[in-house]
Amino acid sequence: MESPASLTLMWNDSPLLWRSVYLFIAVYSFGYFVVFRNWKGRPRYDAASCGISLLHGTLVAILAGQDIFTTEWKLDAPNTDMQNKIMEYSMAYFIVDLLNYMYAAPDDFLFIGHHIATFTYMYTCHYITGHGATSVMCLIAAGEATSPVQNVWTLARMARTESPRAKRIYTSLSPFFTFYFTLVRGIFGPYLIYELGRFYLFGKADAVVPRWLAYCWMFKISFGIFGSLMWVYKLWVGLIKFYGTRDKKQLEEETKKAM
Repeated sequence: MESPASLTLMWNDSPLLWRSVYLFIAVYSFGYFVVFRNWKGRPRYDAASCGISLLHGTLVAILAGQDIFTTEWKLDAPNTDMQNKIMEYSMAYFIVDLLNYMYAAPDDFLFIGHHIATFTYMYTCHYITGHGATSVMCLIAAGEATSPVQNVWTLARMARTESPRAKRIYTSLSPFFTFYFTLVRGIFGPYLIYELGRFYLFGKADAVVPRWLAYCWMFKISFGIFGSLMWVYKLWVGLIKFYGTRDKKQLEEETKKAM
């Protein structure tokens, strides 16, 4: 249960974690040097990041969702082997993407903080307590359910000024993505925090999760939801601004034709 022992365990007994790190590095490199080789500046890094996010989020959302429906809902249960493997795969993604952000966007404190909080949550759940992975599966399923749409939308948004097709995808996808993201992150997310908080904050897992660690978990989850709510706000502001500008242009064109 000591921290050095848990680090040793992560280093020596987690082959999937390190294999997944190599996988994400390879996919990131392929995206950066091949797929998006003509992109410049930070968008090139962000696009490569979207590639590994798509690979990570799509798979873990399916696996975590399946785990939730096939495993007993018990927030203090011992972690299963599958749950640990899902967490190792996810931690590998956060390691690689965190390095990307620290190099390409060191001023993006929200994303860097989110990645650190998520990684340490999984790390303590996997290597220190060995219990509570059901909560991680719920958070992964909810958090990554938006990943496929979000990454396509993000890539289209970055490319829309250079590609008419990307602009059409971005324009058509924005309303759906905004509503979908709001439903998952803005409504279901806070409800999930409430359910987890009712369990962990009142000591129902004290036998296997120290209370101080349970408080840390809830703080990290709350931080993540805060970031999601900020995203929800920005998405709605952007969507309203977009439709307002479009309607204004249409009105101006109709006025010119009438004259």
